[in-house]
Amino acid sequence: MDVKERIFNELRKQNVRITRQRRAIIDVLEGKHLTIQEIHSELKNRGFYNLGTVYNNIDFLIDHKIVTEIYINGKKHYDLTIDESSHTADSHIHVTCRVNNNIIEINESDIFATIKNHRIFKNFNIDKLQIVVEGTCKHYDTEKCKQDDACFIERLSE
Repeated sequence: MDVKERIFNELRKQNVRITRQRRAIIDVLEGKHLTIQEIHSELKNRGFYNLGTVYNNIDFLIDHKIVTEIYINGKKHYDLTIDESSHTADSHIHVTCRVNNNIIEINESDIFATIKNHRIFKNFNIDKLQIVVEGTCKHYDTEKCKQDDACFIERLSE
């Protein structure tokens, strides 16, 4: 049984319905970081037109830690948390390039451990830690950087 089906089964045990719209949103987000408008556009191609339903289902998916909300390059994006072993809804590092808007996720548990174990948090239990790193390559060329194979952050994910 794959991860999605296992989570769907857990939700069903709690008498939570996995509607066609919720499944469609999960499918659309698989491997992507999308804005609500991008999700809505993808869903219209699948026959789901109501933007209000998209917002309601996104809220549901966030509440159940299936999706997380992140701000990247000044925009709110949604990221599926159940398809990626490198993070959860509460532990996330995203790196994004301001030139080509590439977004990758990295899993560096030592970064989380350093922050959580820092003396400033000695008497504080951290429940959620999301880091968004935005920037550009140190010596980038605007045109070359727009090519995925030249993007520094794409090489980070290898």
